Amino acid sequence: MYQASHSKIKKVKALVAQQGGWRNIFEHFSGLKAAIDKYPAQTPCPKTGDGSTVFRLVNGWEQTGQAFHNYVGKLTDGLNVIAFYRNCSIKEAADEVLQITGGDYQAISYREVSAQLSREQQQKSEYCSKEKKEQRLKSLQRVYHEAIPAYKSEIAMNYLRCRGLTLTSEEVRKFSSTLGFHPGLKYYCSDKKQVIGTYPALLGIFKSKDGSNLTIHRIYLKPDGSGKADVSNPKKLMSPPGYMGGGSFQLGEPLPLRCGGKYIGVTEGIETALALFNANGLPCWSLYSDTVLALFEPDSDITHVGIWSEKEPSGAGLTSANKLMKRLSEKGVKCHIYYPDFLNAEKEDWLDVFNSNPSLIHGYTAR
Repeated sequence: MYQASHSKIKKVKALVAQQGGWRNIFEHFSGLKAAIDKYPAQTPCPKTGDGSTVFRLVNGWEQTGQAFHNYVGKLTDGLNVIAFYRNCSIKEAADEVLQITGGDYQAISYREVSAQLSREQQQKSEYCSKEKKEQRLKSLQRVYHEAIPAYKSEIAMNYLRCRGLTLTSEEVRKFSSTLGFHPGLKYYCSDKKQVIGTYPALLGIFKSKDGSNLTIHRIYLKPDGSGKADVSNPKKLMSPPGYMGGGSFQLGEPLPLRCGGKYIGVTEGIETALALFNANGLPCWSLYSDTVLALFEPDSDITHVGIWSEKEPSGAGLTSANKLMKRLSEKGVKCHIYYPDFLNAEKEDWLDVFNSNPSLIHGYTAR
């Protein structure tokens, strides 16, 4: 029974290739059609609309349907893309594709299936093409080498103060390997498809699972740092040359515990992580989004993790926090979820709580 289902899936993919490729399929889904229209550029998540440089179709996608999502990882074929988009099983995705194609998958030959599998295999080993990777690394290195530590910039420090934080320059200095400042980055407006200005920017260095620098998050600022720049999307992530899952913005070192092992806090946003440190003095790493939070992989010497979730109507933040706690607990890591529900608001994070009443943010008790 399993083999028959597996064979059907292979034949459906070959049928799509026979009928012109995945463009004809993806165009039936609005979020995926937007990715087609902007290819080869990165786009917001096709399912949620989150971010601006989150999802992209991989070179050769018309034949294989392959794509990459910065929080989910590689989607190895068109059926995986649709299953992700629809939040359904591969089998259900195959059935939906058959409704679109209207073809007879049973007529697909073994040779056609083999040819399709060969096309997919050629792409599976790459996150992005060698040329793309070199281009992204060059852009990242340029920004990195032009930057200075954030604590040395009055504009950056003024921005942190305008967000309600009371961190001193010496405290921010502790995060110099992660927090930087660039005096003037060009801002590319995706809607207008052109550069519309140059702005100072607060930078966050995102490290991969193995601890190496992977990509840079930018918050475009007003000239004096009195707030975010007046642009459509002041927060942007530079296109990473590798997978973000398991990585983090490492704000501080894990804290050794008297009972043995080490503690680290994790949350979504950089400013939220800084607010937590501002309140309780404990290190907290930013994981960029709720999806990447669920993928966090602590080093083997971290035995305790405080998961500082966010409150939102969709419940995505808490769902990801629970997924992370379940996975880490199964590995023997002791976890505790902190959920912000103090301000009688639909959306609430720990920066909001800090600005309302810092005393509501407590420390961590190792048990």
